[in-house]
Amino acid sequence: MKTIQLYKSILIIAMVFMIGACTNFEDLADDPNRATSVPPSMLLTEVLRVMNNVDDEGPWSSAQRDNQFWAISFDYYGEQDYNWGSAPLRYTTLSNVQAMVKEAEKLDTKNKYGALAKFFQAYFLDYMSKRMGDIPMSESLKAKSDTPITKPKYDTQKEVYVEILSLLDAANDQIAMARAQVGTGAVQGDFLYNGDLDKWQRAINSFHLRVLISLSKKTAELNVASQFSAIVSNPSKYPLMRGIEDNMTRYFSDENGNNYALNPGNFGRNRNRDIMAGTYLNILKQNNDPRIYKVADPAAFYFKANDPLNLNAYIPANTGDEQGSMQVASDEGKLSYPNEKRYYSSYVGEGYILFGYAEQQFIIAEAINRGWIMGDAASFYKQGIKASMDFYDVSNTDVTAFLNNANIVYKGNNTAGLEQILTQKYVAFFQNSERESYFNFRRTGFPKFNIGPANKNNGKIPMRWKYPQSEFETNSQNVNTALTRQYGGTDDINAVMWLIK
Repeated sequence: MKTIQLYKSILIIAMVFMIGACTNFEDLADDPNRATSVPPSMLLTEVLRVMNNVDDEGPWSSAQRDNQFWAISFDYYGEQDYNWGSAPLRYTTLSNVQAMVKEAEKLDTKNKYGALAKFFQAYFLDYMSKRMGDIPMSESLKAKSDTPITKPKYDTQKEVYVEILSLLDAANDQIAMARAQVGTGAVQGDFLYNGDLDKWQRAINSFHLRVLISLSKKTAELNVASQFSAIVSNPSKYPLMRGIEDNMTRYFSDENGNNYALNPGNFGRNRNRDIMAGTYLNILKQNNDPRIYKVADPAAFYFKANDPLNLNAYIPANTGDEQGSMQVASDEGKLSYPNEKRYYSSYVGEGYILFGYAEQQFIIAEAINRGWIMGDAASFYKQGIKASMDFYDVSNTDVTAFLNNANIVYKGNNTAGLEQILTQKYVAFFQNSERESYFNFRRTGFPKFNIGPANKNNGKIPMRWKYPQSEFETNSQNVNTALTRQYGGTDDINAVMWLIK
């Protein structure tokens, strides 16, 4: 799963695509001076690159600040506010997914790429819809069809999620066919799983559970509980992740352009402006969590060499705090920074989990807590914690002690137990999984996010992102119809979409 060849591949794609992600295959086919056939492996690499957009949503990015894992003390480098703008559309990438399928149809291995294409379609539809609401779907990507549609209508969010669930079921069926035909042989261009179809199938089904749990407020409308049960109760048809070795992980290297976000090269610029945030760090402190010593350094002002495990020396900043006072406290050594040894010792850092086993186990625990399926929620809850601890190489002795902590012992299939599951799921998401921490907070209210003077959104955490300005310029009638249908005609970041009503 190493990514040594990744950026060489991306460079080739960029040459073929003329500015990479900004150009799609269909455009290339019209120009006789450009290549008219692109191997599906190259298209797959480009799609995976967009899916793993670590600059915008990876470790120590603005996404992780929005998740309240870290705070920024110096306003020259960024703000603490929640005054969000628009979210990105991913139709260029979906066009490249279509092109990948078209090219793969010429090959004996077409089912491999076809199954992944269905997953990508589901992934990017979910990516867009959960950020904005209704989106173009049924009429999108038809500008060059026999009956061209250049101004696609917006499908309702409910219609989008019905299609997402259908695509994920179909992806599982097709990848099972591909495995039966050719085993788990390599899919070229895959820098996540190196073409291991067994792990891909498990990841697709794990993601399927993520989508279903995100629909927890729509159980009656979409029969969510029975769909969830059908997957968990039939592991031969729907294999799931078995451990952290099945995590969908992006790895970094010391190659230029593929460095971990925090590294020796930016230590001087980042060190006193990246502050551990209270929403996250206080949970670790309250529970005497051994992960705190892995991810954070004690504040220098309070640290005593003869007392290295003193939790009182771990001082976070609140996301809602004004940056001026935060900068002063940082300069005085009164705030905790990311663990220097872990995050600044190399350019490789730690792997970035897009979604993984710990999340899957917490999802199943939540489903049991909600009464969707039968089972021992406490067992899955503990497995999720253990998987997160294993990611940080916490000793078995410390894991056992933590699981026996009175604050951590599962309180039952009730609201208190649900809060425990969601809180530990939040902890496990640290610097991983894009904005899933935020989306879980938005859906459930757990854990409580910090709000203060730096919020700049009238004391609210936003419920969505706006539609891109380009939609108002090129597809105004349809986007305005969607806004009227959903939000009373205003593109309001505080409006509540169907998904979470």
